Amino acid sequence: MNSKLIRRHALGLLATASLALVSQAALAWPTKPIQLLVGFPAGGSADVLARAFGEALSRQLGQSVVVVNRDGAGGTIAAGVVAKADDAHTLMFGPAGPLVLQPHIKPSLPYKAADLVGICQTFVNNYALVASPNSKYRSVRDVINDPDAQNASAGVAYGAGGLGTMPHLGAVQFALQSNATMRVIPYRGDPPMALALKSGELQLATISVGMAQTQGFRILGTFAPTRLADAPDAPTMTEQGLPVVAQVFGGLFAPKSLPAEAQKALQGACAEVARSERYLSAAKSSQQDTVYRPSDTFNQALAAEYANLGQVIRKANLKLD
Repeated sequence: MNSKLIRRHALGLLATASLALVSQAALAWPTKPIQLLVGFPAGGSADVLARAFGEALSRQLGQSVVVVNRDGAGGTIAAGVVAKADDAHTLMFGPAGPLVLQPHIKPSLPYKAADLVGICQTFVNNYALVASPNSKYRSVRDVINDPDAQNASAGVAYGAGGLGTMPHLGAVQFALQSNATMRVIPYRGDPPMALALKSGELQLATISVGMAQTQGFRILGTFAPTRLADAPDAPTMTEQGLPVVAQVFGGLFAPKSLPAEAQKALQGACAEVARSERYLSAAKSSQQDTVYRPSDTFNQALAAEYANLGQVIRKANLKLD
């Protein structure tokens, strides 16, 4: 082999090696700590799961995962930040409401549902209409028969963890089914609302079943389709003649612009995280159901829920803008 051929051969090997290194570098994700945004306050049901998920995800990816609470506006503040993120290291964990519910009732949102993609579903959360221990409301009928419920200019006051959230929608449907007049007082998630119930500032609220039980609130009716194994004594709204179902499912979300290799790495890690002891323990302690769906079926479920809730919102004529 002459010197020219040797030189060409060496340059070819060098080019091949360089391409391989570039390819490996492109696949080396994550390259820095991941921010996991939660659209609800610390201590709430979404936050409890997010912190357990982040710890388990960190072990799977070999990179730090930092949970950041960007609460407010029913989770849409966090969703807006993540939807526009372009650093490939900003994700969101929480309920699907900012994608499947809020866009129907807040046309001015700074993002569209299509700007985010579901990486994996990991939970289903159930909600209930609850009363404080010293409340005058001891049953659903007490709420419906309250003179304020029959007064269109007054209305029964209740708390909800954000306008346009699933608990808020559950109460709206309850009012439609019962012909009661209801007046919402928005809070920034379950923790401040629980404090308001305990202090007597509130007598009634829609809150997660797990929070209701751990805080000792009286459950008047759940928005679940059937009685819950963790709350067998709590009647559903449906069995009380008010067919209202308002569950929320959720998991890990990413901006649609997230590179395909990063999405693939996350999808592979998700299945392990969802069945990790740390995550399962957090779900059990907060009484949230663990339901895993991979990316494809999760996104199909998101699309179906978006269409279904659009019909519900139109029937309720609910607009917040």
